[in-house]
Parts: sequence; C-alpha cells; structure tokens
Amino acid sequence: MNQTETSSPATSRWSALMRLIVAGGLLAILGGYAAYVQVPEGHAAVVTRFGRPIRELQEPGPYWKWPWPIEQARLIDTRTRVFNTPYTATLTRDRRNVVLLSYVAWKVESPLLFLQSVGDADAAAAKLDGMITAAKNTRLGGYDLSALVSTVPQEIKVAEIEAGITQDVRADALEKFGISVEQVGIKRIAYESDNVTAVLAQMRAEREAEAKRLRAMGDREAKAIRDEALVQSEEILREGRLEAGRIRGHAESEAAEIYAQAQRTDPEFYRFWRSLEALKRTLGQNATVILRTDQGIFDLLTTPPEPAASRPATSPESVPAAARTGAETP
Repeated sequence: MNQTETSSPATSRWSALMRLIVAGGLLAILGGYAAYVQVPEGHAAVVTRFGRPIRELQEPGPYWKWPWPIEQARLIDTRTRVFNTPYTATLTRDRRNVVLLSYVAWKVESPLLFLQSVGDADAAAAKLDGMITAAKNTRLGGYDLSALVSTVPQEIKVAEIEAGITQDVRADALEKFGISVEQVGIKRIAYESDNVTAVLAQMRAEREAEAKRLRAMGDREAKAIRDEALVQSEEILREGRLEAGRIRGHAESEAAEIYAQAQRTDPEFYRFWRSLEALKRTLGQNATVILRTDQGIFDLLTTPPEPAASRPATSPESVPAAARTGAETP
C-alpha cells in the first residue's frame, strides 16, 4: 500500500514533464514554421515589420524572419508577364484614325518599389495601359498611315514605332513602379469605316505605281536587248559582206583565169562565144530586132567561125583588140 502511494507521485511528475516536452516541441515547430520563409524560383519577397518594409529577398532559397505578427513576408512574382491593352483609337500624321490593339511584356524589377507603388499585377496593368496609350498617341502622330499598312515593304515602320513606344515607357515604368518593360508591340490594326476606302485607294495607287515601275524597267531591258541584237546583226552582216567580197573576188579571179585560158586555147571560138553572150544580154527574152547581119557582132548569124583545125595557129599578139578586151572583162 505504501509502495503504491510512493510510486504514484513519481509517475505523475514524469507524465507532466513529458507533456511539457511535447508542448514545447510543438511550440518550437510552430515558431520555426512561422519564422521560416521559402522564396521559390521566379519570385521575390518583401519582409515587413509591423507593416513597414525592411528588406527584399530576391534570390530563391530559405530565409528566416521573426514570426507573425512581428514580421510578415509578401511574395511577388518576378517572371515576365504579357497582357493586351484595350483597343485604343489614335490619329496618324496624315489625319487617319486607326484603332490599335497592343501587347506589353513586363516583369517586376524592384519588388519593394512595386509593392509600395502599385501592390499587385492588376494595378500594374492599369498603370502601364495609361502610359502606353499616351506613348502610342505621341509616336503615331509622327508617322503616316503608310508606316502601318503599305504594299511597299520599305515604307512600313511598325518595328520602329514599337521600339519608340517601348523606349518612351521603359524609363518611367522602372523609376515610378519598379517595372521593367521588355517589349511593346502592335498586335492588331483596325480601321473605322471612313478609313477603309482611303486605305484601299492608297493600296491601289501603290500597286499601280509599282506596275508602272516594272513596265518601265521591262521597256528599258527590251530596248537594250533590241539594241544589242541590232549591233550583233550588223556585225554578222558586215562579216558576211566581207566574206562574200573575198569569195566573189576569188571567183572572179578564177573566172578571169579561165577566160584567159580559153582565149589562149582558141581565140576565134572565144570571140564567137563572147559574142553570143553579148547577144543574149542585148536582146533579152522575146525581143525582136531588125538590123543588118553584116555589121558588128551580128555577122555571126551568117558567117560562123571556122573550126580550129582548119585555121592557122594564131599567137596572142595577133588576136584582135576587141577579143582581148572581152577576155579581160567577163
């Protein structure tokens, strides 16, 4: 009985000690969890003490802070975001009204300034929308409509306009809101009904101008080809005439040699043959001539030449002058 009463207080003290240890462990776990901050990849954190920002945690990893309500960590997404601005109407330099849909790629560069100035992504989008609208109106006021829509690639300046808008809003967004604007682009271009006719007329005029340019280029090339062909044809004809002259001269030389050889062989027959050729050229075809037959070359009609065998040999010196002249002139 006394032994049971003696062990009962010891057991009670041990049980109370265990309860205290367990309670302390739970409190330690809860306190450690409340003081632990895990910053994931692509995020940053701003630690506030009693609502006042005291430090930034921009690198991913574990961090410690005082438990709530002393300190509190606000996670901020620092990854690049994209949002589309509403359709906004603006005027170009040539007084054309266009409606543009733009997009913006941005990210948080300074988490503390972002938290203090805008607080969340929706408020940041609203701020950027106003800045981009103002920048679009300013930039497009320096360009004609052909810088946005044209059939001539050299006239399109969309990339230049986008770069200018990005440059206009980047510095202010970073300084005022801690936001880095990486890109501003034009996603879609629309027109009011009054501008559709003007756009179509402009495109038609550009196409006609391009067609005229191509036709003029074709005419120049065709003229150059014709001139070159004419020069080549004249060169070919000149060479042909030179070659024909050489061939004709050679043939005439050979003919003269043949005539001379025929004259030397049989002068009387040669004179007879040449006289016949002269008659052919003189009378022609279907000609009627009444002349005396004992005159000139017509004596051949009544007195033909004697055969060579019955004629005495005649030296070239004794050949009549008329025969020699005929041999020299075919």
